[in-house]
Amino acid sequence: MVRLTRTQRARPLRRLGRTASAAFDALVPAACVGCRRGVAAAGPPLCALCRSRMPRLPAPRCPRCAQPLGNIAAAAGEPVRCGTCESWPEVLIAADAPFAFDSLAARTVRALKYDRWRAIAPWMAASMATAVESVVTRLEGPAAPWLVPVPLAPTRLRERGFNQAEALARGLADGGLGPLHCVLERRPGGGRQAGLRGALRRANVQGRFRLRADSIGDDRTAIIVDDVLTTGATAIACAEALAEAGFRRVATVSFARTLRPLDGDDSPTGAYRP
Repeated sequence: MVRLTRTQRARPLRRLGRTASAAFDALVPAACVGCRRGVAAAGPPLCALCRSRMPRLPAPRCPRCAQPLGNIAAAAGEPVRCGTCESWPEVLIAADAPFAFDSLAARTVRALKYDRWRAIAPWMAASMATAVESVVTRLEGPAAPWLVPVPLAPTRLRERGFNQAEALARGLADGGLGPLHCVLERRPGGGRQAGLRGALRRANVQGRFRLRADSIGDDRTAIIVDDVLTTGATAIACAEALAEAGFRRVATVSFARTLRPLDGDDSPTGAYRP
């Protein structure tokens, strides 16, 4: 008698769950991710009112990591950096995001990531277009930068059934913002980033990413695509892996950015207080 491992026993249940979820989505009328009111089936699962209430990332912001500067910039009277991104590697030159990771934006991210509302991904990607265009001007490459999604660990990918970062990057590519290249893979090990703070987040992902290919080519640039930028630890680890393969400039774009205090405490905040 052949004994199945726990993973092998769980696979049919996961497939059944995904099938049931798809059937449920087909039968139940479309609802807004934010307010749960009905929306047109042909449009994004986010009503016009909720879209208008999405929390925009405040300006002015750090020109490198997009951290809102609030009164620091006002006091300086000229463009300044926040100081929290000074430890970023030289190859990682810019970051941007349209929204603050708060209220409706946070709910939207969680709906895609954990509730598997994949229909929201194209709208999320479209809202990131301006952020992509802003970092492209700073990459200064001879060709369009590659859109490189942050990969999931194999076990997490099997659990979730899809990679939310790849869904966003695919939406950007479909919008003509660059070619999609899933060239990074994540080594086994490490835990979830959620709940970890600064140094622990960096240690958790350091050395966890590598390229699928041995050679990429000269003078290449890339945009790392993810759902949320928190401390930049994941973007740093991905950028370092790309740099080892010859990428000369890298930026990162996300749907939302976690707001952080500028007093030396690297823990994220739920809302920005200038």
